[in-house]
Amino acid sequence: MATIGMVGVGKIGLPISENLMKSGYRVLGYRRSSLADFEKLGGGAAKSPADIGAQCDVILSCVPTVEAVNEVVNGPNGLIHSARHGQIIVELGSHPIPDKKKHVGPLAQKGATYLDGEVSGTPGMVSARKAVIFLGGDAEAAKKVEPVIKGFADMCLLRPLRSRDQGQARKQPAGRDQHRRDCRGDGAWAQSRCRC
Repeated sequence: MATIGMVGVGKIGLPISENLMKSGYRVLGYRRSSLADFEKLGGGAAKSPADIGAQCDVILSCVPTVEAVNEVVNGPNGLIHSARHGQIIVELGSHPIPDKKKHVGPLAQKGATYLDGEVSGTPGMVSARKAVIFLGGDAEAAKKVEPVIKGFADMCLLRPLRSRDQGQARKQPAGRDQHRRDCRGDGAWAQSRCRC
C-alpha cells in the first residue's frame, strides 16, 4: 500500500497513524517532540514536513494551533517546499476556515490540493474508529483521499462545496443527530457517505 504522511503525531495523530498501519498503510510521521511512541507502533520518522512531502502523495496534518499550521505549510521546512502536482494535503485540525483557506492558493500554484478536514471525536474515539471525519474542498481530491480516511475512521462525510468559500467547506454541526436531520432533510449533505 501507499505511504501516508502524518504531520502532528500527538493525541489525535497517533491513533490515526496506528489505524492506518493496521489498515496496511506505511505511515511516515513528523512531530516537533519525540516520535518514540509512533516508532514503537511501526511508523517511520521524518525530519520535517518538507521531508514528508517529498516522499508522500497524501499528507494528513493534525496540529493544535493556527501558528503550527502556518509553520507546517510555510515554514523553512514546510510542505510548500516539496509540494507537487497531484499531491493532496488534508488539515484535520479544528481551525478557522480563513486560516486554512490562505494555504489553498500557494499550494495550488505548485499543483497540490489542500483540503479542509476536521475530526469530531476524542482520542479514544479515534482509536476505536468511532470519530467522524468531515472533509471539504475540491470534490475530486476529496474522493481520491477518501480510501485513506476510511483507513482510520468508519465514517467520512464529504461536505458540499460552496462558491463563496472558494474551495473550502464551511463547518457543519458534528453531532450525529444533526447529521441525520441534514442528510434526510434538504439535501445539504448530498455528497455525504453515511449510514443513515
